[in-house]
Amino acid sequence: MRNLIKTFIIAVLVGIIGGQTAQAETKRALLIGISDYGNAMEDPNKWANISGANDVALLSPLFNEQGFKVMSIVDAQATHTGITAALKKLAKDSKKGDVVYIHFSMHGQPFEDLNGDEEDGWDEALIPVDAQMTYSEGVYDGKNHLLDDELEVYFNDIRSKIGYEGKLYVVLDVDNSDGNGFSSTDKQYTPDKTESANNYFKLSPSKELSPVTFIEACLSWQPNKEVRDVNTNIWYGSLSYYIAQALKNHQIGNSEAWIEVVKTSIANNRRLCKQNVVVEKID
Repeated sequence: MRNLIKTFIIAVLVGIIGGQTAQAETKRALLIGISDYGNAMEDPNKWANISGANDVALLSPLFNEQGFKVMSIVDAQATHTGITAALKKLAKDSKKGDVVYIHFSMHGQPFEDLNGDEEDGWDEALIPVDAQMTYSEGVYDGKNHLLDDELEVYFNDIRSKIGYEGKLYVVLDVDNSDGNGFSSTDKQYTPDKTESANNYFKLSPSKELSPVTFIEACLSWQPNKEVRDVNTNIWYGSLSYYIAQALKNHQIGNSEAWIEVVKTSIANNRRLCKQNVVVEKID
């Protein structure tokens, strides 16, 4: 009888400890999308309005269904300050073993490298709603562009918080193929179309930091086409749309099976045949 009681107590304790361990992992998603860049007149000297906010509206309920704690920022909220504040909060809230997913749906732009760390002389920038397209002395110097150098700091902070047991995904449904770089010296941007990857972020593997997987809609010089949902007649970023389709049957966690589903879906869309999804893993 004593042995049975002892066995029962041990089983209960193991169950409690196991339950606590399972609950320790939290899934967190930060979804950022801009549709309205304030270009109602379709002025070519301003950022074109796109479907980034639609992407967030499509993805948010799917992440909620998968148990993610979701933070969404769209349109007027998606300023440089608003985005960086959300990244800081995400890093502050994250804990060891968490799965963290960050999604950007917006414009991108090459940005003249000012600190000499880029071989091609250009950084890459995401375009918050308050970033202007061109340099104007005394008016706009690029301060609201969100550079890859700055993003690396936030990503590494999150990786440090969630540790090697955690997992970070960064998704970039971004188009920077208009050919114009941001320069204060009138430097002309010429894309290298022989590149087979983007390699914007110089993150290193470490046993102290989480693995990270970057998923990008296309190579930097390729157009990122939007797709229309035939049932709703709503337009979405191509990568966002096919991620949403994949999430209906696949969980986002340490398994990356859902990424292969996304890549296959885009490859099978004839409209997107000139668009190569880029996946970069840092373990």
